[in-house]
Amino acid sequence: MTLARPLPPLFALFVTAALLSACASQPQPPKVTPVNATVKLGRVTEKTYLSRVDVDQAVPYGGTGVGVGAGGFGGNGGGGVGVGLSFDLTRLFNRPPPPQQIDLFQYKVQAQDGTLAAVNAPAAPGLEVGTCVRLTYADGATQPQMGPSNEC
Repeated sequence: MTLARPLPPLFALFVTAALLSACASQPQPPKVTPVNATVKLGRVTEKTYLSRVDVDQAVPYGGTGVGVGAGGFGGNGGGGVGVGLSFDLTRLFNRPPPPQQIDLFQYKVQAQDGTLAAVNAPAAPGLEVGTCVRLTYADGATQPQMGPSNEC
């Protein structure tokens, strides 16, 4: 008794499905500052509380949770076809985390070239009045991104 050859194509189908699902579950790439950004150094001159906002936390798993499959087998003397549907039950039983509250501040920054910038940003450790900061204007934007710096 010899086995027919449907095993290698079935194996190839499973390997392909596994590779596709692995590629779909990779994390997002990091954000990169554009090459043509303008960077200015300055010091925080004023820090004013604006408001507190709720921010939804990232879901650790980002799939749809539903899968559909079909398979077929044919051989000597008969054949069969199967269809399947699966649901991810962890989405039903695991509640999403509650939103995180973040304090927003308006930072006024005096750049070394004399310009004054107002930046609305969340509270960050080390961003107090007198702190050296880096302002990054991406692609000529009027609202810069701000981060602490030790270059002043």
